[in-house]
Amino acid sequence: MLKIVLQIFSSPEKFLGLFSAADMENTLEEGERILIDENGTASVNPANQSMQADFARHVKRMSVL
Repeated sequence: MLKIVLQIFSSPEKFLGLFSAADMENTLEEGERILIDENGTASVNPANQSMQADFARHVKRMSVL
């Protein structure tokens, strides 16, 4: 068991490479708010309705200032 864990963590590419392009596509379709790609880069999902509402609310608040 320890050997398996060490093999997984010995290569960051193996650990972070668990999410493929197909996984990202599924995440977009499921409507997740935050997306994390295979490089570990986080971004917001612009197709998510609650993210759109949050963004619009923040833009409106900033435009009043």
